[in-house]
Amino acid sequence: MTARATRADPRRQAAAGATTAAPRRQAAGALARAPTIWARVAGQLADHAARRGADRAALLEAAGLAPAALADPDARVPLTAFYALIEAAVAATSDPHFGLDFAGRLRPEHFDALGFLAMTSPTLGEAFRRMLRYQQLWNEGERYTLELRGAHVHLGFTPFGPERPAHGQMAEMFALDVLVNAGRMCGDPLPAALVRFRHAPAGDPGQKERQLGARLLFEAPVTELVVPAEVLDRPLPHANEALAGFLERQVGAMTARLPGAASSAVADRVRAALGERLREGADLPALAARLRMSPRTLQRRLGDEGTSLHALLDEVRRGRAAALLEANMAIGEVAYLLGYSEASAFHRAFRRWTGMTPEAFRARARGGRAASGE
Repeated sequence: MTARATRADPRRQAAAGATTAAPRRQAAGALARAPTIWARVAGQLADHAARRGADRAALLEAAGLAPAALADPDARVPLTAFYALIEAAVAATSDPHFGLDFAGRLRPEHFDALGFLAMTSPTLGEAFRRMLRYQQLWNEGERYTLELRGAHVHLGFTPFGPERPAHGQMAEMFALDVLVNAGRMCGDPLPAALVRFRHAPAGDPGQKERQLGARLLFEAPVTELVVPAEVLDRPLPHANEALAGFLERQVGAMTARLPGAASSAVADRVRAALGERLREGADLPALAARLRMSPRTLQRRLGDEGTSLHALLDEVRRGRAAALLEANMAIGEVAYLLGYSEASAFHRAFRRWTGMTPEAFRARARGGRAASGE
């Protein structure tokens, strides 16, 4: 069965991550540093939609992409344009499963040197770590994480910018790419204990469960895949450490040449700093001093990346809250560790994130673990 909970108005979530108004020169600078994605991926998606009957030229026009922009597979296009392309493709094909359908046709070689680097790694775990290390190369704006928690590994996904329909498509593509496509590299699909999605279900959730081979939980606090930790030790049949070393040097050099290579790491550095000092909250001057920049510069750099200090604090708190509640920690203690002065403030925030109380989330999580054997 697919679990679901009532969700708070997504416009409120989007407002939390939206950038504030800025002078024209700052807006121009943000546009110049907007995160990008490989043009090859956009071209492959447009081609796939065309094979399914969509008008390729109309899709590109809807996304604001010129055909010439996709002619060079090593070129890059704005990530927001790619999001618009996905949304146009879903509408043109009338298929809410379009992202899963497209992701199911991707192979490691579609990602050029980065894909071959993953294939030649000794184990699936090392392949994942390398893909995470160089994730900017194929997609600068989104964030992927790998966290080992006891007998399970949690693979997380965070899209770029304010909430929009493309985020759900990208989350489902991420899940299929890990569970099915990565599984192909080592022989069998990966067994998932549970898949959590932040977005609301669309289409046939039961069919999506069959495609992913896992139980799905929609409208969760975070998007993540929970898989047995032992999958990280699966050997890869094409392992070749000498070739992988050569490819990693190439991929590293390509990543370093990205225009936004330096600035795109600021949000991740802020997330890490917030995670270490959640009880202190979002102290802008202290965080800016730690990152060796002025408070105004930190705010501008985060705005350039489509986020804000308070949006990142919300994100870190939301993810940590889910983990602590699932660990059966007392709700008052969870509130304290997250930096809330009162448990009631944590309750309100959790309802805003998920549309349910912490107690209801914990009960549902227990039911999910019981059903999946986690």
